Amino acid sequence: MNSLTRHLRLLLVLSTTLTTPSTAFAPTSRSMQWVSVKCRENTQISAISSPNRETILGRSGQHFKLNRFSGKVEFGSTAALVTSLENADIESVSEWLSDEKRVAFAVWDEGMIEEMGDNIYKLKLMPLQFVTIQLAPEVDNRMWTEIDPSSGNPVFKLQSIDFDPNIQVLPGLNVPASSFGIDIEVVGELRPSRNGNGVEGKIGFVTSGNLTPPMRLLPEQALKVASNIICKTISDFAISSFQKGARSKYREFQNQAS
Repeated sequence: MNSLTRHLRLLLVLSTTLTTPSTAFAPTSRSMQWVSVKCRENTQISAISSPNRETILGRSGQHFKLNRFSGKVEFGSTAALVTSLENADIESVSEWLSDEKRVAFAVWDEGMIEEMGDNIYKLKLMPLQFVTIQLAPEVDNRMWTEIDPSSGNPVFKLQSIDFDPNIQVLPGLNVPASSFGIDIEVVGELRPSRNGNGVEGKIGFVTSGNLTPPMRLLPEQALKVASNIICKTISDFAISSFQKGARSKYREFQNQAS
């Protein structure tokens, strides 16, 4: 049994002791069934003025921060997106990037993105587990293209403006979903590669929330391991989706242009 498993079992015992069972979170069949609780947040981040955008894009790899005093945890990851495109040159790549809709469906798995109108796209994620809660986030992102004044080339940009964490709480924990205070921000940008034969950029996210009293008893390393698993899962998915989607959508663009 690894240390994370031992800590999780301890947390489940502590949670049962420190909370009062509630029918609102009672299992409907098996004792380990999760009960979904939706908690729509309304962040409405400006696509231009997000104070965290440059900080997130400036990172490389995983990020973790824990404040024991306030019980707040923050973690995230920033991944490099670098993909060569078949028969590409700076002119054709620039033209492809100039249409936000073309690129939007290339940066994420096509089955997990939804166009909402007004340059807004909903990105969906697979279920993720953080200690005793599960999340299946849906993030609304504004996507647009602007010209880089220093190079004159188009830059595709992505900025989250709203989200739904889709929290699922372990039955028996008398903890309302709103108490977690979850916040999620996603950012990204994409530009022609320096040699003109592809695209390069970054995509990153950061999420934060409040730890419940039982979760605060966990060692920092156990929380960090749980967050690292989430970060790696999301980063691997984002990179894989982008590499596959960019090549496929760019090929479609070339075929339509010829």
